[in-house]
Amino acid sequence: MHNALKHSGTSLHVVTLRKIANEIQLEVTDRGIGFDVELSKSNRGLGLISMQERVHLLNGAFLVESAPGKGTRVVATLPVVEESKGSATAPGDEPANMTGAA
Repeated sequence: MHNALKHSGTSLHVVTLRKIANEIQLEVTDRGIGFDVELSKSNRGLGLISMQERVHLLNGAFLVESAPGKGTRVVATLPVVEESKGSATAPGDEPANMTGAA
């Protein structure tokens, strides 16, 4: 979102989070100024590379679609990892009580 707000030239962005089968997909789109994706990658900008590396570290897929004057669509898709029923937690790693009750 930081990059979209900083570089898109528009204040309207659509953020969609959805679960599809065994994946979670985050999509950010805008109808801003857009950019040449390949040129951006070759200019050694760290924004897209950093996002792509973080998604790949989580065994996900990362897609950027954009063109000058055509807006931008960024999609990160991550696998849902089911927690096994017998998984143990280390001391101090118990889930926090979010209700405020003791």
